[in-house]
Amino acid sequence: MIKPDRIVIINDYASNQGGAGYLAGALAQGLAGRGVPVTTIVGDEGGSPAPIGADMIAFGGASLLDQSSATAAAHGIYNRRTAAQMRSWMTQHDTPRTLYHLHNWSNILSPSIFDALAPVAHRTVIHAHDYFLACPNGAYLDYSRAQVCNRDPLSLSCVMTRCDKRAHVHKLWRVARQAVLTTRLAPHLKAATFVAIHPDMHPALHRAIQPRQMVTIRNPISPFGPCAQQPERQRGIVHIGQVQRLKGVYDLANAGQALGLRIDFYGAGEDLADLQSRFACHRYHGWTDRTALAAHLQQARVVVVGSQSPEPFCLAAFEAAATGVPLVVSDAILAARELTKAGLALPFKAGNVADLTRVLGGVIRDDNLVAQLAGAARAAGPALGHGMDGWIDSHLDLYRQILQPAARQVASSDVLAPA
Repeated sequence: MIKPDRIVIINDYASNQGGAGYLAGALAQGLAGRGVPVTTIVGDEGGSPAPIGADMIAFGGASLLDQSSATAAAHGIYNRRTAAQMRSWMTQHDTPRTLYHLHNWSNILSPSIFDALAPVAHRTVIHAHDYFLACPNGAYLDYSRAQVCNRDPLSLSCVMTRCDKRAHVHKLWRVARQAVLTTRLAPHLKAATFVAIHPDMHPALHRAIQPRQMVTIRNPISPFGPCAQQPERQRGIVHIGQVQRLKGVYDLANAGQALGLRIDFYGAGEDLADLQSRFACHRYHGWTDRTALAAHLQQARVVVVGSQSPEPFCLAAFEAAATGVPLVVSDAILAARELTKAGLALPFKAGNVADLTRVLGGVIRDDNLVAQLAGAARAAGPALGHGMDGWIDSHLDLYRQILQPAARQVASSDVLAPA
């Protein structure tokens, strides 16, 4: 059986605050626990500890929001320093059986990381945690209208639509970055392996890119802690995850205020301070570790997933369901139908405060309904995705498949090489 010499996990941030960061760290730690040599390369200063068993290399970059406008505009489109650092590391450490696994790149690493990885594209895995490989704003969301966008990326209609959450000039900058990305992706579309986290991501990504090889590895589902006991007797209405507009946090805050409910927001994000100032009636806990979340979910009646965009997986939603807590979910997320079909979630119209208020009102009034949803969550929630061990296994299987042709090429070159 062919084994990799090393897996190199690459991500913008060392922190596990956010789905991609958490998963990149969990993958590194899980692989190292199986005896696979792992190096994590992060674009930031690496302030968080390295995953257990893995080495960490920090490039020392800064988030685009932490740079001047001019510097961020240039580095966000093409970060030459990052590309040079990646090439330098590869020159010193690459081997024919070293695999590279790229996670998030859009905030620090930039499209330049694809140029650096081009010589090893056949040994590169590119993980699509979102839509930045295809869509300029990364979400297929028209922020100004709070509507899912079905335009073809970089079409005239796309370029002219004022969909950015800040300003149209920023949208035009994103279009420029996407145009650069498109050229840098070319060798990877032919040789790299792309990973989607939900099967329904494929059509959305294919609107802009046509990879030769794309597979689906659904995210791992691990309960936050012990199964919640009798959510129908609890009153807590909970949001878990990034506190930003596209997650529907303003919609939830408005609905809670209209119903006289106090919403518990667990998570950090760019809109946290503004949300706090506008809605002092709710509680804001900031980023919260899994142990504390497990304790808080014992008092939860329902977890609300309010995303306005076609979010691919919503890990916190699946993990809350696996903990036995019912869900109220936006119909925009890709998993809305399967969660509803499993009987553990109630849907509402994305971006529609009145509909969310209606659904939440029913949840508050009907204990029997909540008990029924909770029972389905206990029964079906843990089975809706991989466990962590199965998820690690899926990646190891993928790496071995990638190495099979690479190993044959190495053997052939060894035979044909002159003495």
